[in-house]
Amino acid sequence: MKPFEELSYLGRVRRMRQVAQAALNAYGLSGARFTLLRQAGNTLFKVNELNPTSAPGNAFDRPGQYLLRIHQPGYQTREAIELELAWLRAMRLEADLPVPEPVATLEGSLLIQVSIPGVPGQRNCSLLRWLKGRSVTRGIRPEHYEAQGRLMAGLHNFAALWQPPPGLAKRKYDWDGLFRDDAGAGLPASEAWSLLPQEYLRDFEVVAGKVKEVMDAWGKDPDVYGLIHADLGLDANVLFWGGEARAIDFDDSGFGYYVYDLSLALEHCQEDEGLPRFREALLNGYAQVRSLPDDHLKYSDLFLAAFCVYLSLWAAAMAHTHRKYKDELLGRMERAYRLAVRLAANY
Repeated sequence: MKPFEELSYLGRVRRMRQVAQAALNAYGLSGARFTLLRQAGNTLFKVNELNPTSAPGNAFDRPGQYLLRIHQPGYQTREAIELELAWLRAMRLEADLPVPEPVATLEGSLLIQVSIPGVPGQRNCSLLRWLKGRSVTRGIRPEHYEAQGRLMAGLHNFAALWQPPPGLAKRKYDWDGLFRDDAGAGLPASEAWSLLPQEYLRDFEVVAGKVKEVMDAWGKDPDVYGLIHADLGLDANVLFWGGEARAIDFDDSGFGYYVYDLSLALEHCQEDEGLPRFREALLNGYAQVRSLPDDHLKYSDLFLAAFCVYLSLWAAAMAHTHRKYKDELLGRMERAYRLAVRLAANY
């Protein structure tokens, strides 16, 4: 049998379909149809029951439709995925929040490990109900951001009160998590600093220093720090249904400051002339559900600058370990540098 690493793209897909079939058997969906959505990072399949007989969930879901995730080896620990699934399930069952609901196997597990000949190692697999909704890419209006603000406030309210199961942990978006640890590039950020263009270093070090002062002053009280999505923007991972926002793809979620989460919601539109209206709408929506101290909200641009530094460190590490993407990554770093300098200028 040909080694997995030597297969063509289609050859790898065929092997991953075998993994998917074995996983679906464990969920009692052996006869379901499934189609590949993506094989980059996690391998994702959309699953359709031929004759849906399972419980349809509530009005959030499309009955008989699921997302099967074959998790990327080495990106998240098993404990991190289990925490994500426990959190998602709790948000749905305890707070009726519009997030994907994990599905348990016939034996009651939310996460399983699948091993088949020809695919190295064991693959972690999870199944989520398919959330109704559509992404908005055109005609974005302030009311979309207002709805997103309400959604994020609901997620943060729940995170502030929910106690994660003991023994489970996820990545952290604190100072070390942003500027020292490995964010999935195979090289710790602490080593990536030396790979940055020299002209970026001084400004990025200033941003990191200012962020450390703020984080040290705030501490990690549950009212300001907890589980966050960490990638929730209208350009990705926000769906709309009936005028309300819904959140998908919690793969990069972790523990961080709620203001950091809010700041990322506006990252994609920083060069849009509608930014002031979008920001006002986002914060208005958030305030309808949850309040944050004014002296925290005023640091949102600084936290977005911190993300720009974090993104640049990740890109520098990726360019070092995956040279074929170097030009694209350098372009992302250049934009991040421009934003970071502008955003941090008033602090």
